[in-house]
Amino acid sequence: MNIKKTILAVFAAAIALAGRAGGVDDEIKALQRVINSNSVDRTVDCRWYRAWYIDQCTKEEREAILERNIAAHRRWIELLGGSGTPRAAQAQASLGKVLAVGGRWEEAERELSAAVAHKFHAYHLADARWALAECLWRRKDKEGAKRQIAEIAAMTWDKHPPASWSKARYLHRAWTDPDGDLDAFKLPHSVDGKPFPVPQEAKYGEKKVSLARVELKVKGLRDERGVRGEGDADPIIRLLKRKLARFGSTFAPGGTPIRIELSPDAPVDKPQGYSIDVAKGKVVVKARTRLGLTYGVVSLIQCVDRGELDVCEMSIRDWPRCEKRGVIAYWAPGYLEYALFGKMSSLLSRIMMPKQDYGFLFSPLERERCRIVVRRYLDFGIEFYWGERQLVVEPLHPMSSPRTRAMYLSCWRFAAAIGAGVCFHMDDTRFPLRPEDAKAAGTAANLDAKFLDGLFKEVKEEFPDFKLTFGPPFYFGPDGGLRKDWYPEPRDPYLKSVGDFLDPRVDVYWTGPRVKSYSFPPAKAKWYSDLVGRKPVIFHNSDCIGRHNFYSYGADVPGYKSHCPEFFDLVAGFYQNTSRYEESCFTYPSMDWSWNPDGHDDEVAARRAIEQLEGPGVFDIIAAATPSLSYFDKYALGRPRSELFAEDQADLDRRVADAEKAWSNALAIAKNNGTFVKGFSNLGIKWAKQLAEYRRNPPDWLVKQRDAELANTKFAVKEVGYDEAKGDQFIPSELMQGGTYVARESDWANREPCGVKYIGVGKEIAMDFKCDLFPPERPPKLFVIGKSSDHRVFPAIEIVVNGRVVWSGEAFASRYFKPLEIELPVDALKHSNRLVLRNTAPSTQSQRMPEIHYAVIRR
Repeated sequence: MNIKKTILAVFAAAIALAGRAGGVDDEIKALQRVINSNSVDRTVDCRWYRAWYIDQCTKEEREAILERNIAAHRRWIELLGGSGTPRAAQAQASLGKVLAVGGRWEEAERELSAAVAHKFHAYHLADARWALAECLWRRKDKEGAKRQIAEIAAMTWDKHPPASWSKARYLHRAWTDPDGDLDAFKLPHSVDGKPFPVPQEAKYGEKKVSLARVELKVKGLRDERGVRGEGDADPIIRLLKRKLARFGSTFAPGGTPIRIELSPDAPVDKPQGYSIDVAKGKVVVKARTRLGLTYGVVSLIQCVDRGELDVCEMSIRDWPRCEKRGVIAYWAPGYLEYALFGKMSSLLSRIMMPKQDYGFLFSPLERERCRIVVRRYLDFGIEFYWGERQLVVEPLHPMSSPRTRAMYLSCWRFAAAIGAGVCFHMDDTRFPLRPEDAKAAGTAANLDAKFLDGLFKEVKEEFPDFKLTFGPPFYFGPDGGLRKDWYPEPRDPYLKSVGDFLDPRVDVYWTGPRVKSYSFPPAKAKWYSDLVGRKPVIFHNSDCIGRHNFYSYGADVPGYKSHCPEFFDLVAGFYQNTSRYEESCFTYPSMDWSWNPDGHDDEVAARRAIEQLEGPGVFDIIAAATPSLSYFDKYALGRPRSELFAEDQADLDRRVADAEKAWSNALAIAKNNGTFVKGFSNLGIKWAKQLAEYRRNPPDWLVKQRDAELANTKFAVKEVGYDEAKGDQFIPSELMQGGTYVARESDWANREPCGVKYIGVGKEIAMDFKCDLFPPERPPKLFVIGKSSDHRVFPAIEIVVNGRVVWSGEAFASRYFKPLEIELPVDALKHSNRLVLRNTAPSTQSQRMPEIHYAVIRR
């Protein structure tokens, strides 16, 4: 107590000094600095959390942080007019949240109740109501808590709502419409009458069976999960009824019988398998597992003709080739319907781990939210994993600390108790080791796997169904480079320690030979498997983030079919790394491929995916206009460059107009308002319009950048004798159209880094130049300065002037920038000319890629 009095006395003296030095506003600013430097909230970024777990402070020091924060808040409220006054409401709400975090629930409720009686900044008001709901829920006033949640859910936002709003909306719907998440997107919107993904075995007849009036007959569901109940009480049956009811079916005795059966004698004896038989006026769906029955019901729903309200006669025997497949998502609660109709078996959420409260126990309402979310997935047999990256490496915790272990153990036990698994991410920022860990273990290879193994076995003993997935810091290889500042210890010993010390029941991630891999060769998969002691689970980073400035425009065709035929023999599972619904043209096709690789077609799967999500026609409209927007991909988002000055304004405007017309046409028929293809508009059109406007009205900084690049002729003067006074024209790569621009490149002669354009196989770059004296008195000379991206091979080049090939051959096979010199035929020239450099190497020779620095046209 003496320590507490001393701390508060020092604090009071400091604030008083600030007040004497200025007025009330200065004192408030000083108080806010104290609050910010002693932040107490439910995130791992707060001062209290870092002091305890990262800095390893004492209990007295930890308590002092809270006391300084509370004292600063009380003085702040006093300066604003006192408790209960409108002006002090936001400060009082902030104090209430601090008290709630500190476990002083009764005090917190008083402050928060007084605060929310007034209007203040909506963002802070939503957070205050959430904190008040936590207080009410804790003392068993659930109705009061639900009223606060309803108030938050009813709020509207122009942009950037707080996290409390999305959580409140989810909870409010769960309480008022428990199955609302089953039909949020009204899936499916496809009309081809066949399941997605493509079934393993399917026969379709011509005759139809009416579903206008149906009678459900359910058998065996209680056998596997007795607590879920039979018939209408079971979520799988509620899913079917909700969809059929919306289609127009009525339910009554004597209607078309639909038999849903969970039975050990079901026809398909494969994990997650199901059968559908529609014949002689009857529909029968059978499976041996709950997840298989879920897929069977989803497939039946996908086969319904909503116009005629019937289904064709069929016989389907279906099962997935890859049993563990799904997504690594940055959102999860509202994802259920999306996961069901993509037939995912597993979901790893990187945002669902509840934030910690002051005592590092889950707050009451957060616990309830997590129970509901996880239960919704388990209802259908889908595995749910929490991602823990924020609690692992952001910030990096000392793994050798008992506090860290106790905290993880608490988190994992809670996850296991409600049926969730844990995904332990240690990617990207594992190193450098904390000093405590280096002292205790020497290397991460001697610490991490042993640490996780002990935790896993302790939780597994108490909860036998608990599952763990590990994302090691060396999650790729052997091809990807290892920066010494990121990876100060070698890769192989670390991965071998995983194989030696981590329980083989734990899944281990692999992104492939590189961080973003487009192939998974058997030899390299074996290299990884041998080290970690198990087949890896793929964390797919390549197609997940799109091809247009790391986004998708909604109708891009993925390339899963190009993976080796034995891919699913090499791995234990497949997860697509995704963060947005508009990446669905990759995400859903990846589920089609991992379900039935032999029946998968990349383009067909992408089209069927968007048709299921947005309806027929949307994919084709977006796909036809995507080339108009793809043209702008060469400009990195937010970084226009001088090449814009070489663009044709009319061409840019035409491309933008084509894309805008396509988007308008797509929206007119999209069933979900373009949610699953909106990257086309939100990113593509927005960025294209901005670039076109920059070309029309260049900002001063871009003009200066262009002029500086044109003036940067020191290389050309030295290397090819460039002389502006004689009328020579200098064209830097920045002002050439096409190619892939790289801002800094140098050669083996330690030449000063410069900007270059790469010309990929089958690609070209173009430049414009004028003949001021026309016709020329003699053939102008062209100098192109470049080098090979691989000094062992010659890139194959073709030079075209005004549509005429004037030179072809091999050039630039060197580690050094060298000039290619040719004469341009006079009869090929005009007053205004377009010159094109084309890479004509075969597609199998991707290493034949020249790097172009600049060109000079000499009279």
